[in-house]
Amino acid sequence: MAKASQTPVMRQYLTAKEAHPDALLFFRMGDFYELFFEDAVTAARVLDLTLTARNKGAPDEIPMAGVPHHAASGYVQRLLEQGFRVAICEQMADPSTVKGIVPREVVRVVSPGIAYDDAGIDARRNHYLVSVSLGAPERAGAFGIAALDLSTGELRACEAPDVALALAELVRLDPRELLVAPDAAAVAEGLPATRSRVAVRSLVKAPDTSMADAILDAQLGVGEAKASCPSAAARRAAAQCLAAARDAEAGRPLPIARLAFYELGDMLVLDEATQAHLELVRSVDGDGDERRSLLGQIDETRTPAGARLLRRRLLAPLTAVAEIRRRQDGVALFVAHPGVRAELRERLSEVGDVERLAVKLALDRAAPRDLVALRRSLSALPLLVATLESCPEPDAREALGVVGEKGGAEPFIDPCDDLRDLLSRAVSDEPPVRVTDGGVVRDGFDRALDEARDLTRSGQRVIVELEARLRESSGISSLKLRFTRVFGWYMEVTRSQVGKAPHDWRRKQTIASGERFTCDELDALADKLAHAEERAAAREAELYATLVRDLSRHAERLRTVSGRLSTWDVASTLAEVAHRDDWARPTVDDSLELVLSDARHPVVEKLAAAGRFVPNDVSLGAGEGRPRLFLITGPNMAGKSTLMRQTALAVILAQMGSFVPAAAAHLGIVDRVLTRVGASDNLSRGESTFMVEMKETANVLRRATRRSLVVLDEIGRGTSTYDGLSIAWAVAEHLHDAIACRAMFATHYHELTELAASRAPTCENWSVSAREHDGQLVFFHKLQPGAASRSYGVACARLAGVPEPVLARARALLEELERGAALPSGAPSSLRARTRAGRPQLGLFEAAPPVPVALSPALDTLRAVDIDRLTPLEALQLVASLQRMAREP
Repeated sequence: MAKASQTPVMRQYLTAKEAHPDALLFFRMGDFYELFFEDAVTAARVLDLTLTARNKGAPDEIPMAGVPHHAASGYVQRLLEQGFRVAICEQMADPSTVKGIVPREVVRVVSPGIAYDDAGIDARRNHYLVSVSLGAPERAGAFGIAALDLSTGELRACEAPDVALALAELVRLDPRELLVAPDAAAVAEGLPATRSRVAVRSLVKAPDTSMADAILDAQLGVGEAKASCPSAAARRAAAQCLAAARDAEAGRPLPIARLAFYELGDMLVLDEATQAHLELVRSVDGDGDERRSLLGQIDETRTPAGARLLRRRLLAPLTAVAEIRRRQDGVALFVAHPGVRAELRERLSEVGDVERLAVKLALDRAAPRDLVALRRSLSALPLLVATLESCPEPDAREALGVVGEKGGAEPFIDPCDDLRDLLSRAVSDEPPVRVTDGGVVRDGFDRALDEARDLTRSGQRVIVELEARLRESSGISSLKLRFTRVFGWYMEVTRSQVGKAPHDWRRKQTIASGERFTCDELDALADKLAHAEERAAAREAELYATLVRDLSRHAERLRTVSGRLSTWDVASTLAEVAHRDDWARPTVDDSLELVLSDARHPVVEKLAAAGRFVPNDVSLGAGEGRPRLFLITGPNMAGKSTLMRQTALAVILAQMGSFVPAAAAHLGIVDRVLTRVGASDNLSRGESTFMVEMKETANVLRRATRRSLVVLDEIGRGTSTYDGLSIAWAVAEHLHDAIACRAMFATHYHELTELAASRAPTCENWSVSAREHDGQLVFFHKLQPGAASRSYGVACARLAGVPEPVLARARALLEELERGAALPSGAPSSLRARTRAGRPQLGLFEAAPPVPVALSPALDTLRAVDIDRLTPLEALQLVASLQRMAREP
């Protein structure tokens, strides 16, 4: 509809909408935010609002929906969770003071990746807006990736050499919103299952290198971005993030002071499959519960910033030995001094989210209670410093990373005495939620505010005092100060004493009983009383704005303090976990060793009954003469998967700088942990369980290097026996011969154990022990040399509750097939004969010789039945089954 045919208000709306066509426009009209046209239809559907209309029934009817302005935050948050962008158009003047149309402007554009308010932010994790751009032509296939957390003022960027590593980094960052440049669509198309949790926005146009550098220079200073970030693709991605943030903040200065560039090679690569299989930050069950993940078991942090740092370190372990050891030193310091650790953690509990409070100050979005939280946090700093200074360790400062640049000692932390003193003098102990409610600034901080408040609180007392002074100075004992709505404040003098009125008094009204006067002092006081509350509110708002502005100048200083506190929080947390769960400091070096003594799974051990977890030793090495490939056999539920996963988790914990759940550990640096564990499908993409398994296996084989750790569980299960065995054999062979990395390969294909015999001593057979006793399967969960003799599948089926008639028939068939018998139908079996010891009798692909068919399947089945376990219904079913088998030729 043409603007010319609209009312002035609708022309305002259409102008704002034209500037933000891809956002839902919340248009402020009095006490409501209104939405019109398609925005109204969409909002009504998503938010369950009543859809109405302007000019209802007329040809120019306009769909319309609205939300109360005081409840808008909740509605906006719901839209963000659904992936929408929202533009907030505010009234820029008080309607009561404006003649004509109230001016309106879009003051903010919010999106899933730009935090709107505290309700939409998880305090214990970063809230990332991530951008992806294609590399320069000379770096074909490379991608620039940038991550912006506006709530913390963090802007980071890297360059990924290919799509696979770009996707792995996106999974690690776990963004709330992804901006994709037109030339980087391949990344969005390949985004894995996490895509359902990410709002993906394809950019119509992205900045080129020169424009990107100009955007970064305007924010960070000329040349700063180029100096810190050598990748042009990464700078373009960072500029895309900044442009989106500037749009969101509608011209307000952004609290971003630097662009941090990082190399993916400096981090242990953990792709989506590995994160999911190892349950690093969420469990693999339907609800994705974080409490049953590795992070849930080790996160004992006391501060929100510490929790965010712990999560980042867990998902981005290091590959630099020196830095890993520095982190370990901090953990070891707190392990060795439990008293210091306990006191420090108690003090840290008093610290709020200083990092995000600093950003709120910089964005002029700090509420009064935020300032109280900041004051409380800063008040804890002197006690924290005193705690650390009490540590008897001479190298405590070095262990905690606070040594001066020239080797001299520096203060543990900036105590921020000046900021704490300012907040103590300026802000009341229990301020209201909003500045407009009054009572935020402490009494005694400002004389003008105190005077206005005094008049507001005790105006009657001031009037009485003035009345007494005027009586005394004039000698008129009957003088009274009175007030009416028509005349305001005045002095009333009886007729008999009018002659005593001073010459500077002005007659205001004559009445029957005397005269009414006023004077300069009374007029001044009357004016003060009439506007005292208004002046108090205005003065308090002015003081609060000044206070926030003064504090915002120290935002970077506060973020530095927060960074140091979060580092101590993580170190003391990992020390607490190490002490609580008896973890050991691993030896980390550049070797190719992986040796664990009495290693445990940190999550399974905590969730298992006390004393039930069985530790195991693992000794792998990629050097000559050392076993680099473990072929692990054994029954289901015996602990093969747990053993392999705990080995991978030990590597990740060690390289993030933590102690590990083992009695001792020697770990050579790993560049990638690659896993293929469990069974899952991806039906939304038309991928079966076997296809998902093969794709994950292919990724492992393409990405693994000599320095990687590979964990594979049950390759080749989703196809025929020979197909699966062939694939499993070839994969194991390739890992051992071509890649030569440290690997653990669990399988039920007992034929694979022959590979170890042909590749010894660098390939070894190991098994997880179990025994069958009186029909019951007993797991020992202990890793032992050699291959397992059986898989005990039928016994596991019994544990799962499979009915006894089925189990009996399975046992009978298993016994026949192990003797090399034909299938029940009479057709030859494709399984090759095996002896009771489990040793193969033929070559891998030789045909089995003909064997006599079982004479009586019914008798064999009856012989295998455990009568004591039969229910009456199962007994009837068994009889019917035996009768059917007896009648078959």
